Amino acid sequence: MKKFASLLLASCISVGLVPATAFADEGAHKVHKIKRHHMKPLAHIEKRLLSDKAIKHLDLSDSQQTELKAVFETYKSRLAALKETQPQAKPHKAFKEIIEAETFDKAQAQILLEEHAPKKQAFMLTMLEARHAIHHILTEEQREKIAQRKGKFLAKLRHKH
Repeated sequence: MKKFASLLLASCISVGLVPATAFADEGAHKVHKIKRHHMKPLAHIEKRLLSDKAIKHLDLSDSQQTELKAVFETYKSRLAALKETQPQAKPHKAFKEIIEAETFDKAQAQILLEEHAPKKQAFMLTMLEARHAIHHILTEEQREKIAQRKGKFLAKLRHKH
């Protein structure tokens, strides 16, 4: 009877612990996803184009790989310089103040958007230049392969939702 009682007690305790341990890692997984989402500009493109799998799939030549690496380094440094030359304006605090105000001040919001626009425009211009350079390094066949993979990815994404 003692063996039965101790076995019953052990099984009850283990059943109580299973759900806690089964979901213990869930928070760590979410943190990993959040960190991965906030990659630096061009990092996701670099990762996709210069991975071993992409190099094999696209049949990138050594010269193309070298050119792509040079483009990524050039534009990363340009974006870093852009970040240093234009101080962070902290518009989020100002946006929050406009949102939380009793009445909406359209003029103040417009001024805030106009102040923030030049930095965003310079950033987007640099990104477009980089993507243009990358586009012209790749051959037409390689661009078609990328477009096909992107189409498949978007179809899967639409199917999930």
